Amino acid sequence: MKTIDNCGLSCPEPVIRTKKALTENPLGLISVVDNEAARENVIRMAKIEGFSARWEEEKGLYHIYITPGTGETGREPAAVPPPAVSPGLLEQVIFIGSEQFGRGSEELGKLLMRNYIYTLTEGTVVPGAMIFVNSGIKLCVEGSAVLEELAELQHRGTEILVCGTCLDYFNLAEKLAAGNVSNMYEISELLAAAPRVLSL
Repeated sequence: MKTIDNCGLSCPEPVIRTKKALTENPLGLISVVDNEAARENVIRMAKIEGFSARWEEEKGLYHIYITPGTGETGREPAAVPPPAVSPGLLEQVIFIGSEQFGRGSEELGKLLMRNYIYTLTEGTVVPGAMIFVNSGIKLCVEGSAVLEELAELQHRGTEILVCGTCLDYFNLAEKLAAGNVSNMYEISELLAAAPRVLSL
């Protein structure tokens, strides 16, 4: 089985290299990464592409075994992905790049963002996806005032994607409490495919 060494590469290179290698090796391969975010992103991509994936850790490296067919993702999987979003709901994707709504007062901006996300839960139709990057990822970690609202949106079908590189930058990867770790490859594909994107 072919082995792809993705160690030392930043997001989204491990995902892109692994996906490209799978087109040349459809019967499976081993993707080696050196951090948990890359591991979960590669596994997520493999599942979306219809493959099974399991991983083993050896000397601080994660060996991801990707084979044809769907199945379990191996031990200690990431949080269960939210249900597939219907085409109708994907009419709207909300891109959140800050923990604040608008510019000016930081305190007011945070209050407005909490109110905005709460208001989304009161609507009859929820957004198809919400993408959190930069300081916006702080809304999805332990201690956030909107975790309950995000959980409600996810339960109703909103896909919540949280930038893995951003989590690492702010040293919050271990504190993710809402949504799924994502990468720039997945985010860019979703943004390109969405008919409507609301950027905050």
